[in-house]
Formats: sequence, structure tokens, C-alpha cells
Amino acid sequence: ADYTMDLSQPLGARITRLAVKGRPVTDTDSFTLALNNYRQTGGGGYAMLHGAPVVYGKQQEIRQLLIDEVRRRGSIAPADYHTRNWTLEPAVMVSRALAEMTSRGDGGGAARPPGSRPAGSGGRVLRIISTNDFHGAFSPRADSAGVWRGGAAHVATAIQRASAECAPSCVTLLLDGGDMFQGTPASNMTFGRSVVTLFGALGHGAAALGNHEFDWGQDTLRQRMAEAPYAILGANVRYSDGRDVEWIRDDTLLIRGDVRIGIIGIATVETPRVTRAANVTGLRFDDPVPIVEARARALRARGADLVIVVAHAGGFCGREPACSGEIFAFASKLTERIDAIVSGHSHSRVHTVVNSIPIVQALSSGRAIGIVDIPLDRDTAVPPPMPQVREVRSDSFPPSPGIDSLVRRSIAAVAGRVDRRVGRFATALFRRGEAYPLGNLVADAQRWAGKADVAVMNNGGIRADVPAGAATYGTLFEVQPFGNTLYRLSVSGADLLEYFEKMLTRNQPRLHVSGVTIGYNPELPKGKRIVSLRMPAGRTLVDGAVYNVILNEFMATGGEGMTIPPGASMTPLTITDLDALVSYLRALRS
Repeated sequence: ADYTMDLSQPLGARITRLAVKGRPVTDTDSFTLALNNYRQTGGGGYAMLHGAPVVYGKQQEIRQLLIDEVRRRGSIAPADYHTRNWTLEPAVMVSRALAEMTSRGDGGGAARPPGSRPAGSGGRVLRIISTNDFHGAFSPRADSAGVWRGGAAHVATAIQRASAECAPSCVTLLLDGGDMFQGTPASNMTFGRSVVTLFGALGHGAAALGNHEFDWGQDTLRQRMAEAPYAILGANVRYSDGRDVEWIRDDTLLIRGDVRIGIIGIATVETPRVTRAANVTGLRFDDPVPIVEARARALRARGADLVIVVAHAGGFCGREPACSGEIFAFASKLTERIDAIVSGHSHSRVHTVVNSIPIVQALSSGRAIGIVDIPLDRDTAVPPPMPQVREVRSDSFPPSPGIDSLVRRSIAAVAGRVDRRVGRFATALFRRGEAYPLGNLVADAQRWAGKADVAVMNNGGIRADVPAGAATYGTLFEVQPFGNTLYRLSVSGADLLEYFEKMLTRNQPRLHVSGVTIGYNPELPKGKRIVSLRMPAGRTLVDGAVYNVILNEFMATGGEGMTIPPGASMTPLTITDLDALVSYLRALRS
């Protein structure tokens, strides 16, 4: 059977087309239905089925039917079972339903402010469609529930649909919240050039400067910025002496239809802490509030009708109305009128209004797009419309042919290196919480490769889950994409204890260790939280002994605020974090 449902009609009158095997159904037709016994007896509110004659009933358990089917086929492919047998209409109602569905849970904006207007409620509108934290995610990814999400060609279709559904009363603008490049072989092996090409094809108008845009150094970033057909903006990035950085644009003025839109970009003030220190040498990242306010005034003086901020600065919204984080602190301090903020950096779901400014952040890796509708005849006394975050489930958005071709070429260009098999995982390993087996595995690999007593691995350097089954070089590349060189440190036991105490200034560390088991009490004062340290073979840490510790380059140069002990000697190794992981897995039997 297949059917069409009109969501604009009242309940009970929504099905406008129903067909079985391609033939329209009439009231006098008769059909057989396969149902479980709960539904067959009218359960779940389906009383119209109760009393219908039973033509087959062998009392077979559904579990056994599933077992028999799996045994018969041997291997189950979702495509063999999925049939799209329904259509929802009209488009504007579909978008509202999807927005309501995907806004449940966190997001700080499930409830619409009083007086605000929903998308598509009439009048001329600027529709901002946004991405953020793409991280080179050309292909769809399965989440922990096995649902495939994202993929650049599917994101392209989501963007196209969002653009079409509000026509002709809207003009659209595609923006990005930063961290475009880093994360996959198809991106990293071209140092981000393939993503610049993709974003140009998608039609991005501007993007924020993310901290990971610096990952291959300032020279490479300057080259990508020069190549990009869209503006990559960082107004609050300055030289150390306070001068403006001439190769980083502060803002841009775009024209869509008859609307002039000023775009200001900002980078997170955390950039020096979350980026390899050598890559931001000579730069500082200033408080963006006064800079944005000055740029907003200048853009309006140049004729901008609206001013939008693209900000690689994040935050989180829980189930309560309150949200917290850098982007919300920034928005709450603004006094100049800003019409919308496209956020990034925290990979979170944000669709809310702060200080009368709509703020949106659409997860990461193409798993969603953000939408902000700004009425062009806006009455500033009326609260702005609530932004939307729309999930991109790969089976709901067919790939856009032109972008799909570009994606295939980008992936094929690196396939020779990426598809080499390394090993096999009996079960999937996910990054859940602050401590997880995948982090321990990475730390173990680094200690093994460096022949050391201890290794410490930062959680922020573990960028992807590992699916069950065969693991290729490409799979592991996405886990460890940064190519950090490993360093061996020689430190005293007393200094190592002090380093571990520094790890525990949070209630739970965002680091994994190998070669030692640490017991700590977060209720004790900072610097005095460790209550036990156990090393292999029953050894204990001796203050005056010397221990070898493996860190990646990011950590060895003070990343995560973890400066190394002043008395430590440090030696770079001729191995990267990824090579260590690959070699370690090849050395394991399973």
C-alpha cells in the first residue's frame, strides 16, 4: 500500500490518496491485513479492526519469524526492506512538522515565544540556511542506533528543499559556522581544498573562521581563503600587538534579491587553547562584542538592511529554557541590533532567541541544517521567529546528483590509501561520556608505540566512533585525523603526580591515561584529589624515580591548559598518533 497525507486537514480527514499495488482503494474493496494479535483485537485505539474475520492464525511468535528470516538470508541489508510508501503534503506543513519533531529534547527553543511567527506565515522573508562543524563529512554516517545521517549530497537536497518551500516570498542565504575542513581523508589529504570546492558548489555566501581551520598552519589557511568563492571571516582575530590581520576579512556585504545583508564573522576566544600552539603563533583572539558592534554600525552605514553574525563560538541548551556557553554570553552583551547568529564549535542543537537575537547551531558533520526566517517587514516590537534545526536523515533526502558526483570524485581520489584494511572490531566503540574504551585503546596504542611507562590522550583529539566489523585506514584516520607527532617526556614521579592532579581540576577529567590507574575524590580540594595510583605489577609511583610519558604534540605544547612540568625533558618521536594506532591494531590478534 502507499498513501498521501495532507497535514493541513483535520485529524480523520488527512489521507487524500490510498492505493494497493498501484490501484486506488474504494470503500467497497476488501483486503487482508497481516497484524500482530494486539492490533488484531483492536489494541492501540484501532477498534475498527476488532471483530474482522481471521483468515490465518498459526500462533507464531514474531521473534521467531524474525529469527527465521535472518537465518534464511544470512545477511540483512536495509535497502532490501525499505519502501517509501507515503507522502506528506503540503511542503510548508511538512517543514513545520519536521521542525517540531526534531526540536524535542535539548535545544532551548522547543516552546515558541509569545507573539513570534512561525516560518511560512506570510510576508517577505530572508531565509538563512546554515551548516556548521562540517569537518569534511562528505559521506553519511550511522549513529549509535544505526540511523544514517548527513552526507554532503543529502545535505544539498535538504538545502534545496528548504530554499524551495518558502518561495516565492523569500530570498535565501547559505552560511556556515566554521570548522569546515578537518576530519576525513577526503578533506585532510587535500588540506581542505576539496571542502572549499564543495562549499562553493553548495552556494555558501560566508563562513566563520573555526579553530580547526588553523590545523595546517597559517600559510595553508591563507591559500584556502584565497581560493574560496565565499568569505571566511574572523573579525576578532588580531596580531599579538593588536593590529588587524590583513589576510583575514572582518565582514562582507552580500546582496540577495533586493536585500543587502552584512555578515560579520568571529572565531572562538578559546582558539589558542584548543589549537596547536605553533599554528596560531603571533595571533590573539579578542573579545568579539565591541568589534561586532563597531562592524555592525559600519555595515549599516554602507547600506546593509540586515546584519548577521557567523560565530565559531558554541554553547548548550538543556531541557530548561536556560542556555549557557560562549555564544549566549556574547549575544546577551550586544547593544547594536543583530538580526541573527549562526553558531558553531560545540556540535550542539541550538534554536533559541537571546536578547531578541535568533541563534541557531545545527549539530555537526552534516547531520542537520539550521533555518532562521527573518521577516523583511519585521516589526521590531514583535519577537523574532524561532529558529529551526532540521535533521538530515540520509534515507529521507535523496542525494543531489551534481553534489553526489563531486563527492564521489573527492572520495575516489584518496581511496587507494583509505581502503586498506587494518583489523576487525568485534563491537562498535563509541565516544560516550568522558571515559570510554576507545579512549583507553588510543592511549594504550601510544604507550605501546613509544615504549613508555604512561601515555595521556586528550578526548578532543578522538574525533569519530569506530563501527563494528572491518576497520580500514580511513576508519582510523577519522578517529585520529590531526596527524600529531608523538613526544616522549622524562619526568620525575613528583612532577607526574602534580600533572595528574592538574588533570583533576574538573570533577571528571577529559583525558584518558594508559599505564596507571588513578583513584581520586572530586570532593577534596584541587591539587589534593588523588587517593591512589596503581601501576602494572603492583608498582607504586616513587617521587624521585624517572618515568617516560607519551603525549601527542597538542598536549606536549600545552593543549587543554596542561603545561608540562618545567623539569621534564622532551623528545619528538618519528611516529604520528594515527600511525601508532594503526601499528598497534595490526599487532593485536583481535
